[in-house]
Amino acid sequence: MMCDECGIRPAQFHLTTISGEEKTERNLCPVCMAKYQKQIPGLDFTNLAGLISGFLESAAAARSDGEESGEFADLVCPSCGTTYAAFQKSGMLGCAECYQAFRKPLEGLLMRVHGNVQHAGRIPGGVKSDVSIRMNIDRLRQDLVKAIAAEEYEEAARLRDQIRALKQQLEPSENAAKGEGEHSDA
Repeated sequence: MMCDECGIRPAQFHLTTISGEEKTERNLCPVCMAKYQKQIPGLDFTNLAGLISGFLESAAAARSDGEESGEFADLVCPSCGTTYAAFQKSGMLGCAECYQAFRKPLEGLLMRVHGNVQHAGRIPGGVKSDVSIRMNIDRLRQDLVKAIAAEEYEEAARLRDQIRALKQQLEPSENAAKGEGEHSDA
């Protein structure tokens, strides 16, 4: 996705501004986001902890009834003792167990910020690129080896068929690449 502001660089930030009842959403590159950063008081975009802290503080300020803050305020990580209130203030978790202890409020935060709670990877989900097809083939080959070792031959046959189907999807682009190479040599 390209930056809505300059249209040149890829967008890495999704900025939503709400003014009264008007909601504006923009996808921005780092350069254009830096311009907007100066216009948004109270958020520290220099590091992720500051960014998350800013989101949490603005979300807490937006909720006048305090329903979610009150609901999760008493959460404590059993491993390190970090409270959810401390996380809201600093934007940093205390340990790996905090992710489980604060799972519910973190999922809500991720849904609001990213629109999803599961990482989609570096390749956009809607794009069936050659790279993602090759990655799937490699994964299926590993599963095929495991299925054969476990003597699960029906599963192995199913995996073999999936690998063949994916390879057929790659053939048109590979043939086009070969064709371009042949034409450039002539």
